[in-house]
Amino acid sequence: MYGLRNSFKKISEEIQIPFKLVDKDGAILADFLSQENIKTISCSIKIPTEELTLETYENYSNCIALLKCFLEQELGNTVKSKEEIILDILKGKEFSDDILKEVIKYKPFKLILVYINEKQLKKGLEIIKNNPLEDDSIIVTQDEYILIISKNEISKEKINELFKLISKNITKKVYMTYCNIHEYKELKERFEYLKGNIGICIKYELASKVYGENSLLLEKMVNNASDEEITRSYKQYNNIFSKLDNELIKTIEVFLGEGLKISESAEKLYIHRNTLFYRIDKIKKIINYDISNFNEALEFKILFLLWKEAINSSRL
Repeated sequence: MYGLRNSFKKISEEIQIPFKLVDKDGAILADFLSQENIKTISCSIKIPTEELTLETYENYSNCIALLKCFLEQELGNTVKSKEEIILDILKGKEFSDDILKEVIKYKPFKLILVYINEKQLKKGLEIIKNNPLEDDSIIVTQDEYILIISKNEISKEKINELFKLISKNITKKVYMTYCNIHEYKELKERFEYLKGNIGICIKYELASKVYGENSLLLEKMVNNASDEEITRSYKQYNNIFSKLDNELIKTIEVFLGEGLKISESAEKLYIHRNTLFYRIDKIKKIINYDISNFNEALEFKILFLLWKEAINSSRL
């Protein structure tokens, strides 16, 4: 129940009937019963987010049904769930900090964005709802994205655990990225930034994994490269890189995506460590870059991304 308290005074002035509203936990939301020691009557009213108790003086008993109907109609148009408010913010609608404090409850907070193919989005959403990062997490969907808003203290390890759980049950690629937000007004901007991160993952067909806020700076630099640089790199390296078959390209993508870690890459490729060493050596003979060496891997990755950018775009 959010955006509700600001409506009570206006409603009271319009209907000229004193009333009191109490939520299911006994908290008083509005109280315009100023006279003491006068008998009251009550009934329940339903609004989109919960059920409230309505109370008025006994001498207004003939008006309580009308009052109930009016309140349900007015509040039904006013009250929004926290999920609806988050989606409105993403569309550019503004809310006061008072309302946002009720919705999110903590600041700073963490925004986690999950991308799942729309055919399996519902399944992914069920997994997340059944395994929330915390009880107070807000979970909403927008198109093929699932947004999770949680406390800033949620650890990277816990985020990775959730990602592994989702990936285990989803056959398509899953991407997850996150950032910390210090002010409520930053939510829409940071959401768009994380969407951009996932857009880069999709464009370059990166490995399914959790990407931090600044994990894709290199890919973004390549994405913003000039047509001239892309064309030059393509002409210079296409003959060499075209000799890489799908198996070797997959090996390169996983190995680079796993930060040049042998054990993790071999496990993800479902191959023995020795097989991975063999493939890395084979790649070196083809492209003349040792991708197990950090500096050579970094240089190669830039050229490799430029080559893929040329192939996947119409800028040649």
